[in-house]
Order: sequence, then structure tokens, then C-alpha cells
Amino acid sequence: MAGDGDARVVGPALVASRRAPATEGRIALTFARQGFPVGIVAEAPALDELAEALVRSAAPELSGRDFALHVWVPDSASGNLLSSSARALDERLEAGLAREGAGARRDTRDLGPQSRPFFQVCLVSNTRAYGGILASNRALSLAPGGRLRAHVPGDRPSRAARKLAEAFSWLELAPEPGERCVDLGAAPGGWTYLLLERGARVIAVDPARLRPDLLRRPRLTYVGKSAFEFMPDEPVDWLFCDMAWRPLEVAQMLARWARQRAATLLVANFKLPMKRKAEMVAELRRTLEQGGWKAVRARQLYHDRDEITVTARLG
Repeated sequence: MAGDGDARVVGPALVASRRAPATEGRIALTFARQGFPVGIVAEAPALDELAEALVRSAAPELSGRDFALHVWVPDSASGNLLSSSARALDERLEAGLAREGAGARRDTRDLGPQSRPFFQVCLVSNTRAYGGILASNRALSLAPGGRLRAHVPGDRPSRAARKLAEAFSWLELAPEPGERCVDLGAAPGGWTYLLLERGARVIAVDPARLRPDLLRRPRLTYVGKSAFEFMPDEPVDWLFCDMAWRPLEVAQMLARWARQRAATLLVANFKLPMKRKAEMVAELRRTLEQGGWKAVRARQLYHDRDEITVTARLG
């Protein structure tokens, strides 16, 4: 629901705009959890009537077509109080759409690259909701309200592994067994752990040591030096970077990797300053693109804090 330029706050944790930027056909919003084009503004004194108003508006577009459906609430103190109402509205919408001839409801987790009509409803009060339908492969996120709670099994060294797991879900791509990866700023080893679990070969670079049991894992090469001093002997498939360092200096280093064509795909986490966050994102993007990275995308993922995740690839 958010874009730029004419964006306005319409409720706690909720922004509306006349337009939203897009990258390769997808809605591209760095600091939004979720977004969709608003085609329905429904108001009614009771939840049953609210559901009927939404069904009447959405049913013609979903007639005979399988679809995905999410009913979510803004991620705010007042919004979270509506969670039980959102679940009840979800049930009423599913039943009403089936009655009106819509196709089967599909779980977004099972869609993969296949595109389906994706009907989203944001419940802002017990009497008001915003709704909209877009192709699922254009959605900002396929998690309800953009709240993707990534799970990484096993004894991972840090919570950072969940950030990377969420990044793979957003990117819809991840290392395959045997692919070569470099993990810059690897210690204590959260990202390296997840990459090894996927069967990748990993070069972990950090002056600090990884957790001792990781150092004994096959397919791992540990390099005990600064990320700014390292460059592989031959190009790798993936470059990963999660460093608590000045973001523009990190971006300049990653731009050098692109200029030397030392990696094909990039996933990096940047710590943002307290002020000028949007301006910093623009500077990071510009630095990476000037180095030669293409299709640069930036998101503050659910598991990110004062940071963003950036993905890119060589042209």
C-alpha cells in the first residue's frame, strides 16, 4: 500500500500512496513488510457484513480461478489486537468466495514460481478493511502481512541464520549442493552454518574464529583475515556478507567484487545509521550498481533490525 513521494500515514504502521516502485515486475519497497494495490475499501458495522462487502467486490475477478488469500493486520499494538477478528474474517471470506464461484484456495507456501491471483485484505478495525488483488509473483511478500518467521533447525551458532533463511525465501533462490560460497564477516558462523547445511562449499572469512565444531565441518575453508583483504583465487557462485561495519565502506568493497567479476550472486546485510536511512539505502544501491551489480533489491526483512538485506547479480 506504500509508495514514495505522495505517501501518507493512514493508521499505525500503515501507509498509502498513489504509486509504488517496482523492480522486474515486483513491488519494490525497502521498509514495508507487505504491500498491494488497493482496489476495495470496505466499511460495515459488523464483521459478517464487512466480509460480504469484500466478497461482492472480489468475487467477479476470482470467478473460476484458483487463488491465494491472506487477511492480515498492521504490525502495531492496536493492529495486533485485531488478530482474532482477522482469523474470523478469513474464514468468512473463504466461505463467501466459494459460494460465489471462485476457484480453489491455494496456500502461498505451495505456489512456487507459479502465478495465482493473490487477494490480500488488511483489517484496520472491526468495521473497516482495505483489499486488493495482484499476481502472486508480483507480491512484496508471500507471508501474511510480510511476517515471515524463518525456522532454521539444528544447533545454529547465532540468530543470523534466520535472517539468511528469510533472504533465500525472498530471493526465491539459494545455493545448491556443491556450489562455491564466500561468507565475509562469518564469525561466529550463523550464515556459514546454514550454507553448509545446504551442501554448499564455503570459504568463511573473519579475523574472529568460528564456533569450534564448525571448523571441523567438511566443505569449509576458514580464512582468518579481514574481509577487506580477501579475494578468491577464482570466481565463486555466491558472495555473502554480514558485517558490523560502516555500510558505505562495505558497499565499496562489494562493488570491487563485481568489477573483478569474482562472484555471480550477492546477498549482503547492511547496518543502517539511526538517521537518513532512506538516503543511505539509495547511496548503497548506487555504489553497488556503479561497481557492476545488476537487479539490486533491498528489503528490511522481518528478522532484520536496524539493517537491510540486499541481493544482486552480475549482468
